[in-house]
Amino acid sequence: MYQPDSVREAAAAQARGGAHPAAPYHEAANRADLLRIGRIPVHFLVVAVISFAAGTAVAPFVAGSVVVFFYQPGVLALVHTFTLGWITATIMGVMYRYVPALTRTPLRYPRLAMWQLWFFVIGTIGMVAHFANSIWVGTWFSAAIVIISVLMFAANMVPCLYLRLGKGVAETGMLLAIAMLLVAGSVGFVLALNKSYGFLRGNIFTQIGGHVAFAGLGWVTLTICAVSYRMLPAFLLPKIHLPRSAIWQLWSFAVATVALGITLLGGMPGASFWSAIVALSLAAYMMTIARQVRSRRMPLDFTTRHAIAGIVWLVGTIAAGVAVSITGPVGATGSRLAAAYGALGVLGWVSNFIIGMSYQLFPGFVGRVRTGFGWPAATIAELSLKRPRGFVFGAFNGGVAAVVAGLLAGSNGLAWLGACALAAAGLVYSATMLWTLSYAYRRSLPPAARSPLRILPS
Repeated sequence: MYQPDSVREAAAAQARGGAHPAAPYHEAANRADLLRIGRIPVHFLVVAVISFAAGTAVAPFVAGSVVVFFYQPGVLALVHTFTLGWITATIMGVMYRYVPALTRTPLRYPRLAMWQLWFFVIGTIGMVAHFANSIWVGTWFSAAIVIISVLMFAANMVPCLYLRLGKGVAETGMLLAIAMLLVAGSVGFVLALNKSYGFLRGNIFTQIGGHVAFAGLGWVTLTICAVSYRMLPAFLLPKIHLPRSAIWQLWSFAVATVALGITLLGGMPGASFWSAIVALSLAAYMMTIARQVRSRRMPLDFTTRHAIAGIVWLVGTIAAGVAVSITGPVGATGSRLAAAYGALGVLGWVSNFIIGMSYQLFPGFVGRVRTGFGWPAATIAELSLKRPRGFVFGAFNGGVAAVVAGLLAGSNGLAWLGACALAAAGLVYSATMLWTLSYAYRRSLPPAARSPLRILPS
């Protein structure tokens, strides 16, 4: 069995009699444990990519149901496959790698991360399966497991982030987003529990809207805004610095999201007003990112193209969200707007951003794991399959456009064609990403790194 250099050196020291006989064993065990924990981000990313493949593959079979009405068991299962399995798993994986490095603070409970992964996977699978079969007892029980997983996640992330609250843009946004995730999970649990016991009064659709506000805006969008303020400049090398107003945009967005969520949950007036404030805050975010893109030193690649496409779809998401806040999600028009709002946000905005960032981040995470194990080094380019990226970009965004048009027009055929394009793009993307991530689990080098004329990475 291959052993990292430090483990072999410890064994050699024991053979020389330079250490207590038990010391190398414990050092080797601790080293192995740290390496297993170091794979945690990749484990989450594997879960995310598999979930994305499953969600896009199933989309053509659910598209007709979404056109009819968005609040159905199969649709809820598909939505949570994307929001939990794909989006949340990706964010958690990125934060496990990014937050300790950004804050220069080690995880306080590293072994807890491995348990958190299992709780998250079990809870997510349980929620999706029980949603699909309308088994509400299983749904809220699985939701409770997911909440436990989120609490474990927060136990590791909050100690790293809270000292930088109000100082760092990314740190502030991610800390606020974790709080939103806890609220969103708790609200979702209560809504599922209510399906069994019927103790809530009021409009179920506005209550669902409150859950969506805390989850989709507070957790996902706030995290993306915060992280993109740090990551996109690193990829673009803009000529201008990130303005101080960026952190105020995050605060205003967070406050407006909390107000919107409370307004919807309580069935109080003012949802349209707070939706407008959220929209203005996101408009400020888009203008900041646009200035960064215009002043870039690096050429446009598919990371940047997906980010730009995501921003374009975000405009549509904002428009649909404001419209839903005015019309409500009921009736033919309201239902179509709500369904289009979900598709624009989950697929057009968030998924585009994740796909683009993954082209840079996922190979980097794999390279880090390989370095930790002492395996032969490989560059990001060698760990990437670039040829399918053009197809993924075109098919995915074309699919989003067709799905949204089909939902707004009430056309089953158009929505189905768009879902088929999404499936094709999702399966090709997932296959290439799983190929990249597989090199965190095997010592061999990818074919591009086997050339005798290869320049070895430092």
